[in-house]
Amino acid sequence: MNSKAKRGFTLIEMLITVSIIGLLAAMAIPTFIKVTKKSRVTAFSRDIKTLASASETYIMESGVWPPDTSAGVFPNELAGYFAKRFFESSTTMGGKWDYEEFSSGITSGIEVHNPNLDDSEFANVDAVVDDGNLSTGRFRKLSDTSYFWVIAD
Repeated sequence: MNSKAKRGFTLIEMLITVSIIGLLAAMAIPTFIKVTKKSRVTAFSRDIKTLASASETYIMESGVWPPDTSAGVFPNELAGYFAKRFFESSTTMGGKWDYEEFSSGITSGIEVHNPNLDDSEFANVDAVVDDGNLSTGRFRKLSDTSYFWVIAD
């Protein structure tokens, strides 16, 4: 009778398997990061348009600009136009929502204060919602720490 052969993987087989898994991960991770960034830009673009639309509706109905608030502080005058919880939470790009009136050279605007992403990500937002240039149009970078949707200059 033959003796039973040992069953299991050899070191070479294990190294090849680990190498293949590593290569697959190396190809998948950049794609995952790209998709994550794109979804963040899309969600933020939707959110800023929603706030802008609600603000413009408020302006047309009341005849006044939304009031100036501190970052993350919901302007009570806009209750019923969008959720307080939404305004007080962090944006998908980091930072807090803020209404500005007669600030940073504009009459009225929605600010994203202290976001944690850089200009390249916000340039992608600008390309989706505006003219693709952060220094012109409705969506602009007006300070080192803030990006604005300009309701009125």
